[in-house]
Order: sequence, then structure tokens, then C-alpha cells
Amino acid sequence: SQTPQNHSTSFGICYCLKTLSHTFVHWCSSPCLSKIGCSSSKGAGAAQAKEEVNQAVVPATDNNAGAADRALAQLRLIFDKIDANADAAISKAELSKALDADTSLVDLIKDAGFNTTFSVLDQLDTNKDGHITWDEFRSHLKVQAVAEIEANTDMKAAELPAKEKALAQLREVFKGIDANADAAVSKEELSAALQKDQRLKDLIKDADLNPEFSVLEQLDTNEDGKVTWEEFETNLYKAAVQEVKATGDVAAALPALDETNEPAKQPEVIVEGETS
Repeated sequence: SQTPQNHSTSFGICYCLKTLSHTFVHWCSSPCLSKIGCSSSKGAGAAQAKEEVNQAVVPATDNNAGAADRALAQLRLIFDKIDANADAAISKAELSKALDADTSLVDLIKDAGFNTTFSVLDQLDTNKDGHITWDEFRSHLKVQAVAEIEANTDMKAAELPAKEKALAQLREVFKGIDANADAAVSKEELSAALQKDQRLKDLIKDADLNPEFSVLEQLDTNEDGKVTWEEFETNLYKAAVQEVKATGDVAAALPALDETNEPAKQPEVIVEGETS
């Protein structure tokens, strides 16, 4: 027979276990934790759990928020690079070609937990419509992208897309400054552009140049009084690549925004002798 002391101890243990069990079930059923796959409901499949982890709410800090923003910018560069026809969806042929051309893309998808040797599109195509949208691409790969950013600052698969986009957008910046389209930027053209667009000043500053003093002289490598495309690219390309990796774009290449964050209207050009 059990002594009164042992009986009291057993009762206390059972009560504690029951209380802990009830608390755990209540805790896991909270709305916040249900987002990371902790739920008292049964039958959640592995695929659903994986998707819920990708959508988990992480406490915001400057570090992880910055990593998440950088990861999304670089994921978008990768997506756009794969989407060769720019129709906002990746086809099976486009994905197959990209995987064959870039082992770093293969590694990214594999590290995200997918089988890269069999029907990759089917695994990423959540709604099974035969192509991958940006939302599907992002939801499946964001967690791995953030992890790679936190470990290495940049994603290896984003390196080539970032360089290509930076070069193309830097070319647009140059063409925008070269008002008379003579393939060279004069001191007057550069001065006008700098006065009009703070983003150009920021780009020059990021290239370790002084945007407030003799900018043309700093860019004019051969000292002939003008800046050619080659000189412009040589001095600003690295800064442009870093900006694209961080935000997805060279800001100075984008349409200027007014105070309402809408594209600023360009002044109407009136040609002499022309009537409206």
C-alpha cells in the first residue's frame, strides 16, 4: 500500500504535468505561434509546415530587417534574370536553361530544401498552373536567401544579375546627363544633372568621390575637359553594383519622384513655330 506521503507526491506530479500540458496546448494555439507551424490541430502536412516557416513572423531588428530587404532585392534580381521574356512568370524552359547555366542557382534551390534533380518547377509552382510567379519564387526561397545574406552579405546567384543590371542602368544615367547626345558629358551638363538629382550625388559619393567639388575633374581620367562613357563606367560601376545588390536598382536611373512619390512631370518642350 502507498504511504500518505507518496500518494501526495504522485498527486502533485500528475497535477503539474496536466497543468503544463494544458499550458503548452494553449500556447501553441496562439495566433502568433500558429504562423510558424505550432498548432494543436492535427494532420498538417510537411509541405504546409515548410511554407508556414517561410512566412514566419520574426521580431524586427535593424540587422534582420536589413538582411530581409537585401535578400528580397537580390531574389528579385535572380527572378528577373531567369524570366528571360520579362512576362513576370518563369516557364519550365526558362528555369531549365537558368539551372543549366548557373550552379549557384542550383545550390540556392537545393539549400532551400528542394530536389534539384527532378521537376524543380513543379516543386516551386504552388498553384500548379505551369509557371512560377514572383510570389511563389519569393515564398519558397526567402528563408534561405536571408540565411545566405546573413552569412555572406550577398547571394552568389545574384552576382551576375546585379552586375548586368548595374551596367545597363548606369548607361541610362549617363545618357540622361548627356543632354546633347554627343557621347560625352560636359561640365555644364554634369552640373545641371547634379543640381537636379540628389540621387546622382549619392552615387558619386558612394564611389568615394566628392559630389560637392570639381566632380568633372574627378571623373575625367584623361583630363580632356569632358567625361566619356568609359570614364563614367570606370569610376562609378562598382558603386552602382553595390547599390543594385542593396536595393535592386541604381536609384539615379529611375524616374524622378515629386513630393507625393509620383513620377515628376517633365516640363513641356515648345518648339518655335509649332502650335498646339
